[in-house]
Amino acid sequence: MLEVAPAYLSDTDAADVLAPLYEEIGEELEHGLAARRYALSGDCRALHGTVL
Repeated sequence: MLEVAPAYLSDTDAADVLAPLYEEIGEELEHGLAARRYALSGDCRALHGTVL
């Protein structure tokens, strides 16, 4: 996830980068953003309510 949307990007900028990818694979963008937040923080609470 961090290879596509590196840590230096804001959530808004990361959403712009990830949106085409998630549209192509047929997943919800919110799941990708949650996975990115988890990768950044290591805190599993970032995935709350998300099914990966």
